[in-house]
Amino acid sequence: MSQRFGSKFKQHQRTSVFATLMLICGLLYLLPVHSVVWATPHQSPLRQTIPTATFTPVPSWSCVVAVGRAADYALSGMPDFDQRQEDWQDPSGSQMWTHCGPAALADVLWALDSLAEPGNVAPPAVSDGYKLVSSFDGWDDHDAQNVVPLVQEWAARLGTNHTIVGTTLAAFEPALQSFLLAQGLEDDYEVTLVASPSFEQLESWVTHRDGVVLLLGFWEEQGLDQWVYLGGHYVALDCVEPLNRFVALSDPFRDAWGAGEAVMGFSPVQHPYPHAADIHNDTQYVSHDGYRLVAARGPGAVAALEGYLGEQAHLDDFLEQNRVAAFEPYFGVYAGPVANVQTTVDYAIVLSGSKAFRLFLPIILKGF
Repeated sequence: MSQRFGSKFKQHQRTSVFATLMLICGLLYLLPVHSVVWATPHQSPLRQTIPTATFTPVPSWSCVVAVGRAADYALSGMPDFDQRQEDWQDPSGSQMWTHCGPAALADVLWALDSLAEPGNVAPPAVSDGYKLVSSFDGWDDHDAQNVVPLVQEWAARLGTNHTIVGTTLAAFEPALQSFLLAQGLEDDYEVTLVASPSFEQLESWVTHRDGVVLLLGFWEEQGLDQWVYLGGHYVALDCVEPLNRFVALSDPFRDAWGAGEAVMGFSPVQHPYPHAADIHNDTQYVSHDGYRLVAARGPGAVAALEGYLGEQAHLDDFLEQNRVAAFEPYFGVYAGPVANVQTTVDYAIVLSGSKAFRLFLPIILKGF
């Protein structure tokens, strides 16, 4: 009798434990499955001391150039050339750095040239098997010494500082088409200009390993739904992260991730910050600055970069530059504060490979 009672008690106890475990599992299943992403760039002592926890799904980047895949020579993905070199300033004397357009385009051309390079030999060895980027002297086309003449060549082709401060949007398409024709690559690429691109378009271009220069716009609300256009700034599109709708940029003026001014991003190879402007001419050193794409307000664009200006605004460095003719009716003077200014994705200059050429390229989708 006592044995039967003890057996029933143990069976009931096992059943209770099993039911409790099932209840706990069910509750855990219903909880949101989000991981904590510690947005702490290693270059920033401040951000190492005070990390910022962002409760978002763990980012899964897709990049035009996967980190570590292009040994000749874009080891850290899209290059991140700095526009603050040489005499690349407003010739009228404002001392504003003006070469973001040719610098961002040089990033894109270098990346696509690295992907298409048939060899796999890094500088200083000379190995140039593709014609999107050529050497300007006796060094390799992907040598750090080639960056300055490459940007200067494209500044001349684009007419930087000839008619406006910076580079006119209308100059990119004919300059690129003329260049491709001269290099015998006119059948390998298409050049298109897209107004107000969406996140889905950016994602598609990155997935297809197209080269994309974005023209950002700075728009200030100076009254209820009264928007004033302040100028623009060119950047190269590196990667997209669809779970959180992030984009990563190579910004010719800012190293926001390295400086601890961006909540998302990555720098695959450690390097100090602050640093000299020419350190990124060695393309293992980059700052891929990440921003969430949100809905834009006001005229024109459908997408804006959340937190691009932030506390370290840098807005004075962009005012009146790279102005778009279509926005001239909206142009005005900055009134402040910076909180009233949104950064929109106004245009994309897209250098896309033909279908036949895309089959030749290695399939590189994931950044890491």
